Amino acid sequence: MRAVVRKRIEHGVTDALGDVVAIDAETVSVRTRLGVVVIDRAAVVAAKEVPPRSTRRGAPHLAISMDDLERIMVEGWQPIERAELGGWLFRAAAGFTGRANSVLPLGDPGVPLSAAVDRCESWYDERGLQRLFSLFGPAGFTVDDDPLGRELLGRAYQPFKNTMVLTAATRALPPEITHPTGARVRLEPELSPAWWDAWADQDGTTPPVARSLLTGSPDQLVASLEVDGEVVGVARLALAHMWAGVSALHVVPKHQRTAVARALVSALGDELRVRGIRSVYAQVARSNSPSMRLFEGLGFSIHHEYLYLGA
Repeated sequence: MRAVVRKRIEHGVTDALGDVVAIDAETVSVRTRLGVVVIDRAAVVAAKEVPPRSTRRGAPHLAISMDDLERIMVEGWQPIERAELGGWLFRAAAGFTGRANSVLPLGDPGVPLSAAVDRCESWYDERGLQRLFSLFGPAGFTVDDDPLGRELLGRAYQPFKNTMVLTAATRALPPEITHPTGARVRLEPELSPAWWDAWADQDGTTPPVARSLLTGSPDQLVASLEVDGEVVGVARLALAHMWAGVSALHVVPKHQRTAVARALVSALGDELRVRGIRSVYAQVARSNSPSMRLFEGLGFSIHHEYLYLGA
């Protein structure tokens, strides 16, 4: 994590801001701009996690790098099993969702590209899972723009499911929008049976591993809206590294276009402001025009895009 650690010194206190790279019983090590600072834990006055460092000018939700935001999003939808090859992350969760069952190439794998892809393929073959890679870039990027993309196309991989990563400043989200019936959104720290039933019954094929993904973040919050005794919409908020991610947004078909989704997301925005979390993301399939309009109407804008290549 990235944090600011305040410690006592002879004539007061001082702060170390950077990545926490090691913690043991006696010390905390923070990589700052000037190098690694080793702090005696007995001298620590306070510590607070902060978001990743901005890589360009602008609002924090836009200035974060694509790589850093992708890392944060992993924590919001954590795989059951993971492994690393240099900067590449292998993810597996019994095949449930591409986000939890694909290679995320973050930086250099540490071996030649072709050999790295071979290693990835073997890892997924051993688990009986589809060979799947997640490639990301600026909105509108093409697979041919990336050396890994060209390597995968040469191996007959097929691209699919372009997904837009949207971000917003929580202060810009509207206050909770009351549903036309007057119903209010309920926020809970855990998945209630009613929430689970409403989300899991979308197509009747939700596997048991889904519950682990929905509860695997460092912290999460779930929202539901009940009308006339029926849960008509649900959403989940994953909290990690001082960011929040909206996922598992589902509205019962007969209640779509009745402001259920807007009520859910706006209520989550209220909670984020209370918690002091400044930035939020969502992931929406490029082809899902209604969801794109929903989030853009709530103040979200496109940060970057990703797609899958599978074989």
